[in-house]
Amino acid sequence: MHPVGPLPASVYWRRRACAVGVALLALFALLWLTTWLLIPRGSDEPAGTAARTTPQSSQTTPDTGTAAPAAPPGSPSPASPAPGTGAPASVPLPDPAAPGPPPAAATGTSAGPATPNAGPADETVRPDDTPRPSVQVPQAAPSPPTGPVPCTDAMIEVRAETGQPTYPSGARPELRLVVTNVSGQPCVRDLDGAQQEIAVWSGDGATKLWSSNDCSNPSSDDLRTLVPGQPVAFAVTWTGLASEPGCAGERTRVGPGGYRVLARLDRVVSEPAPLLMS
Repeated sequence: MHPVGPLPASVYWRRRACAVGVALLALFALLWLTTWLLIPRGSDEPAGTAARTTPQSSQTTPDTGTAAPAAPPGSPSPASPAPGTGAPASVPLPDPAAPGPPPAAATGTSAGPATPNAGPADETVRPDDTPRPSVQVPQAAPSPPTGPVPCTDAMIEVRAETGQPTYPSGARPELRLVVTNVSGQPCVRDLDGAQQEIAVWSGDGATKLWSSNDCSNPSSDDLRTLVPGQPVAFAVTWTGLASEPGCAGERTRVGPGGYRVLARLDRVVSEPAPLLMS
């Protein structure tokens, strides 16, 4: 309890503590090693292997509910088909799938885009409410007390338009008739469909190839007050087929080339608008 020596007592107490610690560590290591060697270790084989190799002691038959003897080791299970024998007879096989439609190449059809079409096949002239810019006109004059005056031919302008300058061959161009009051006062004009006409002429202007009045010329009661500078438009979808008055004869498709489109309201005829069929 009382260290004796030339060094201070604290030095001897630290030496004793280190010796005791080392002895305790050695003792714990010896106990762990002894326990590891004496206690048997578990099997390294997976638990699933033992479960798969353990044969069933009995099976319950579906008819009587009694236990059936276990199958000898190595024999095929009753619920599984023997190798190479196919599916059990009690399990119906699926019906073969019905053949699908033939590919497009076999039927002569194409999955590509159809012939360009600007609208329906009806060639009846119809109102076109597409917004349009106003036209500059002389300074407006007040209407007389009796109301707007009838529009004379000099007070209106008729213009022909196409939906686009060029259409591919086989397309259905959209053609328009535009009426504008170019006078300085409102006026009244009958825009009856029977007085309207949109026509396609040859490039040299010598031959009329198609007219909106040949196959469809419905009359309509369309008395309007035309505001100065405000266009009023009508449109028709041309099928690209030539026509004759009364829709007589066989209609043939016009070929590629340059054409003229003219519009008419009664006796007022427009300037030609170019139309190119490529």
